[in-house]
Amino acid sequence: MQSGGFIALDREGNVYLSSGDGPNPHISKLSPAGQLLTKFVGFTGDSGVQGVAVDSQGNVYGADQGANDVVKFSPAGKVMSTIGASQIGEPGGLAVDSHDALYVADEASAAVEVFSPSGKLTQTIRGTFGKTRGLAVGTLGQLYIVDHEGGHVLTLDSSGKQLASWGEGVNGITLSYPIEVALDSQGDLFVTDPGDMALQKISSDGKLLAKWPARDKYHPIAVAALPDGTTFTTEDADDGKSARVVERSPAGRELAMWR
Repeated sequence: MQSGGFIALDREGNVYLSSGDGPNPHISKLSPAGQLLTKFVGFTGDSGVQGVAVDSQGNVYGADQGANDVVKFSPAGKVMSTIGASQIGEPGGLAVDSHDALYVADEASAAVEVFSPSGKLTQTIRGTFGKTRGLAVGTLGQLYIVDHEGGHVLTLDSSGKQLASWGEGVNGITLSYPIEVALDSQGDLFVTDPGDMALQKISSDGKLLAKWPARDKYHPIAVAALPDGTTFTTEDADDGKSARVVERSPAGRELAMWR
C-alpha cells in the first residue's frame, strides 16, 4: 500500500484507496474484507492521486494532482471523463453530495470547486480558510472543510456561508494538523489528525465525543465512515515507509487491520 492515500466507501461497503504520493498513480477497490477487486488506472499526472470519491451510481473519482484535474471512472474502471482541467490549481480531497455534485478541495487556490454530474463548474467557494484538504457534505447540503494549515474544521451552508469552526480549543477540541473528515448518519464528524496521531469524533454541534490514538507510532491520514459510525482509516508509519487501513467500530474498537 502506498502512503498518503485517501479513502472512500460505496453503498455496498467496498473500500476505495487512492495511491497518495506514490508512483504508478491508481485507485484500488477492496471488498469489505480487504480483498483487492479492481484497480482504476488512467491518470496522466506524475504527482500521485489524493482525494477519492464514489457517487450513487458507483462511478469513481480520483484527484490527479500532477494533471490538476479529477478523473471519473465507470464502476468497471473505464475512464469516462476528466473534470476541472484548467479550473483547479491543485486538487486534494473530494466529496460527492446526494445529487452527485462533485466537490473538489483546490489546495493551490484555497477554495472548493463544485461541479455538476456532467462535469460543469457551477460554484467556487472561498472563505476564511487556508489550504483546503478533506471535504464532506451533509444530507442538508452543509459542507465540512478541513483547513489543515489553520488547524480547524469549518462548516458552511450550501451557499458558502460559514456556520461554525472547530479545532481552536473550543469545547476541548484541538487539531494539530488535520487532513480528512467523514460523516455518519447521525451527523457526527470523524477527523484525522496525524499531528496528534489520533482520530477524533466530534458531534454535529461541535462537542468532542471521543479521541482514538493510533497504535505503533502510526499517523492517521484519511477516514471514511459507514452510516452506523464504523470507520476505515488510512494510517502511515512514523518513518513514512509503510501504511495500513484500520477498521473501527462506532465505539472505536479495532475490528480489522489491512496492510
